[in-house]
Amino acid sequence: MKPNTTYAVVDIETTGTSVKDGDRIIQIGCAFIKNNHIINTFATDVNPLTTVPKVIENLTGISNARVRKAPPFDDLAGTVYSLLQGTVFVAHNVNFDLPFINAELQRVGYPELPIQAVDTVSLSQILLPTAPSFRLRDLSQQLNIDHDHPHSADSDAVATASLFIYLQKRLAKLPLITLQRMVELTPELPRETADLFAYALQQGKQHPQQLPKNLVIHNGIALQKQRLPQQSVGRTADRYPLTKAQKEQVFDDKLTYRPQQARMMNQIYRHYTKELSAPQALLIEAPTGTGKTLGYLLPLAYLAQNNQQVIISTATTVLQTQLHDQGVQRLNKLLPNPVTAVVIKGNQHYVDLNRFAHGITLHEHSKQTQLLKLRVLVWLTMTTTGDLDELHLTTYQAPYFNEIAHHGVASLTADDPFFQVDFLRFRDQLTAQATFIITNHAYLMQHVAQLGSRQQRPFLVLDEAQHLADGVVRDSRQTFDFNYYMAACHSLISRIDSEHQLNLRSLFAEQPQADYRLKLLDNSLSDTDLHLQQLQAALARTFGADQTGDNQPVEVSITTDELTDFFAAHNPLIKQLQTAIENCFLQYQQLEEQYQHDQAQILPNEQHVLDDFANRLQQLRRGYDLLRTWLVPASREQRVFWISLNQWHDRGSLTLSGSLIDTQGYFKEQLYPYFSAPLLTGATLFSTGKSHYVYSQLDLDSATVEHHQLSTPFDLKNQARLMIATDAQPAEQPGGKRRIAYLSQAIYQIVTAAPKQTLILFNSLNMIEAVFHGLRQLNLPSDRELLAQGVNGSREKLLRRFMQGDNAILLGAASFWEGIDLPQEQLELLIITQLPFDSPEQTTTKVRYQQLRQAKVDPFYNEAVPKAALKLRQGLGRLIRTEQDRGAAVILDDRLITKRYGQTILKALPKSLPPTEASLDTITSELQSFFKTE
Repeated sequence: MKPNTTYAVVDIETTGTSVKDGDRIIQIGCAFIKNNHIINTFATDVNPLTTVPKVIENLTGISNARVRKAPPFDDLAGTVYSLLQGTVFVAHNVNFDLPFINAELQRVGYPELPIQAVDTVSLSQILLPTAPSFRLRDLSQQLNIDHDHPHSADSDAVATASLFIYLQKRLAKLPLITLQRMVELTPELPRETADLFAYALQQGKQHPQQLPKNLVIHNGIALQKQRLPQQSVGRTADRYPLTKAQKEQVFDDKLTYRPQQARMMNQIYRHYTKELSAPQALLIEAPTGTGKTLGYLLPLAYLAQNNQQVIISTATTVLQTQLHDQGVQRLNKLLPNPVTAVVIKGNQHYVDLNRFAHGITLHEHSKQTQLLKLRVLVWLTMTTTGDLDELHLTTYQAPYFNEIAHHGVASLTADDPFFQVDFLRFRDQLTAQATFIITNHAYLMQHVAQLGSRQQRPFLVLDEAQHLADGVVRDSRQTFDFNYYMAACHSLISRIDSEHQLNLRSLFAEQPQADYRLKLLDNSLSDTDLHLQQLQAALARTFGADQTGDNQPVEVSITTDELTDFFAAHNPLIKQLQTAIENCFLQYQQLEEQYQHDQAQILPNEQHVLDDFANRLQQLRRGYDLLRTWLVPASREQRVFWISLNQWHDRGSLTLSGSLIDTQGYFKEQLYPYFSAPLLTGATLFSTGKSHYVYSQLDLDSATVEHHQLSTPFDLKNQARLMIATDAQPAEQPGGKRRIAYLSQAIYQIVTAAPKQTLILFNSLNMIEAVFHGLRQLNLPSDRELLAQGVNGSREKLLRRFMQGDNAILLGAASFWEGIDLPQEQLELLIITQLPFDSPEQTTTKVRYQQLRQAKVDPFYNEAVPKAALKLRQGLGRLIRTEQDRGAAVILDDRLITKRYGQTILKALPKSLPPTEASLDTITSELQSFFKTE
């Protein structure tokens, strides 16, 4: 790239994605940029001399009638070729647009364009690393770029041009050291995209700028400066606004007064200021629309004025971020004395600067990892937390994160190069003086003693409290996968004498007795592998000998007594396994300590070999620690165990799993004593008015707990309809062909009669797949996009596509029943295919039900029914999210009206939303009438 380069920012619309298959261009848009200004534009429709598919017409708005009036590409080729000659081609996904144009040029007799090209998708991923999406429409919205007609080539080209100008300016502002590191990585990006980094570095050296005051360079990496806020826990005491007039004065024009929210605020403030001989827990159900978050944040901000901290725990890390970035930010606009807040997650969520710095110097073959290294380099100039979640990538999407994830403050030493600027150390400093500490249920239960104190007794808020018990049970599930740990042994053995990379033998070649110690290490790893095979075979013989799974995985439950007897009978083998694993750790530790002692300086590639081996050895240690835990008799109490046996696998594979059965007595001992009496809140806590399910789940005494159920702030009578199909096929056999055929036909009839954004909730992914294919055969209108969990995308991808659609149908299970916010036109029709009962075939469910029967408690009415009622309430809660929403829900399960337990579940639903019981034909007619009255 050179000064005064002309960039041609191009977008094309086509009849499809393959020139070879006969697809053609139907529109070209181009914006020309020079010196960061758009200097000219060009746009034209193109006659493809073939038919524009209906789906493309719906997407682009370009009809067959419209392109018939346009010139064919043959007539435009000369103009296109001359316009693009001598420019640098820019596109949002350049590896589609440029090859397509070149193929079309060649088709009509022109040569390929001999020009450089740049990709704005890759540039955006690197220079805007925290963007949640890199679609042009989403980036335009995020950067306030005018983009009125997405999927129109002229509009897309101008929007991409504005994006490219922004990215160029962003690149020019990066510190020289960051640009230098980016160039040194020599990344393989589309076409000549990476050349922009070298050009920016060259320009930066020619016209050096002072490092921004908010940045600091530490050991060759540019970082945000760490600044502790001035505000500490002890704030000037202010008087809590108890009355409506006082609240409106505090709210001013920043917050609308909501009666239910105000009621919640006062309930909390009065509860924690009244004189009590023994503090009581407070339970508040605050439906969607109440303003629950500010409902507890505001009174607690006043209650915590006397150097007392507030620990807020919610269900997920995503909700933590929302609480901090939205809830606390809004709160501080209201308070005369702002509060400080810090988000706390597990160590693995944070970047270890030392690990990142080691890896950045190594040559990287993986294009994905190259891209991630570039993103992290830029992100480090922006982040104040070091929280990898800011990059919106999962560990599955970015396994590189495992290499740079933090192992905790205990893993640091004072002479580490980045010790002074370590993100976890800084987070701990923030935590010490913060008013609000925002965490998640999993982290809370693992760090109760650190977060709470029997002396200071901080306030504790359990938001989304309905998830706490299930989360503890779920997080207690641990699995020892024999094949995984055997594979870890093989991987470690291969790294001793690897032929394709630096190995341990060559690394330790100069050490005395290295060959002898490496031989011992090799033998110990081989012994570990052998004993794991023997233990796996013994478990399979003992518990799986009589099982036949027809090539399907088999699950066999094991009682605590059976597992105890098994461990006793195989004690010599277990001892051999323990000795072999411990020898692996000991021998490698001796080798590594001797090497560290002998070397004056360790090169980055040598350190990488050591770190890689140590990380893989750590995997083995985690399995060893789990096995050791289960060998202790006390740890097996209150747990259920089972094996999963895949007999079709090469030589068979087996996993041994264990889990808590329930949380009875758990929170009273492990959580509540560390805090003031807890505040527990959520949108759906009570399955029915008289149900004790929530109290048993949360380990609370219903006789002493103060509880409140706030009514919904929405006018459900006018905003919504709830209908139950009386002619539904029996739901007791959910996987049957008749049931699948019924659901496919019923859903087709409903969505055809009411063409609205539709969410359909299921209990299993298998049923989703069957109904998805059933709907495909019924020829839905081409403008109805059909999205299905487990079929055509991840949860996050499907949700994004659904939220951006205007006539989509989304089939979802599990997490789609709750925790998703789809206001107004994003969701207007909800279909629930089946009452959300847990599968009684799950091992943990079977054991739990057996436990309840032994206690002479009916598991169906005391656990299954209230749990299903709560989940149904959560599912229905997806429909009406704001006062402007309007929508209808249809339940295709007549057990609600034909079974006695159905009446119990109906009592849990909002009184202001009485259901209509009708045939499917009547329901479709009523839906049409309801939506016509909008």
